[in-house]
Amino acid sequence: MEERLANKNILIVIPKDYYMESEFDPIFESMKAEGATILIASGKMKDAVGMKGGSVTPDVLIVDAIEGITGDSYVSAGKGVRQIKGVFHGVIVIGGNGARSYLWKDKLLQLLINDRHRSRMVVAGIGNAVPCLGNAGLLQSLEVTTEPGNKKAVAELEKSKAVLVDESVTVMDRIFTVRDASGVPAFLDLFIKEIAKTSVK
Repeated sequence: MEERLANKNILIVIPKDYYMESEFDPIFESMKAEGATILIASGKMKDAVGMKGGSVTPDVLIVDAIEGITGDSYVSAGKGVRQIKGVFHGVIVIGGNGARSYLWKDKLLQLLINDRHRSRMVVAGIGNAVPCLGNAGLLQSLEVTTEPGNKKAVAELEKSKAVLVDESVTVMDRIFTVRDASGVPAFLDLFIKEIAKTSVK
């Protein structure tokens, strides 16, 4: 099978606890199968506990992911220098109950999402993480989807001036929103095709 995402870097952002395994697991496996380099970012460098008792160890802090994939820092003229190995072609923010507590108001995450989108890369919010994209200022007047019945997420998206629609996946201008885990299979194929179009840096 051809790896459609070889040479592509994907950042998966998870809440520091209470992430949704049914969203994370298939996305992680699919990106891996497509040959992407994947980094998992969180607000702390400890294992994140899932909603169903799973756990994931993050690779980087959100703050360190803003600059892209950094290599080993090496010293030149007595000053530490960061070596950038590559940019993230896609950022996927995973939901779960922890998204509201840990990610919705995360200013660094908003900066990161914004930066990637401005750099013509692809961003996605899944389920309860969709408001992260709204709070980063990307969803104004866009049709978006989120978990039906999640009143807090709906209210947060309305504040962002997003237009809520009853779809499993929405995509516009390299911005994906996914209702919940049930929309992940449809999302993956579209997302992979979109990432494959991004320029390799």
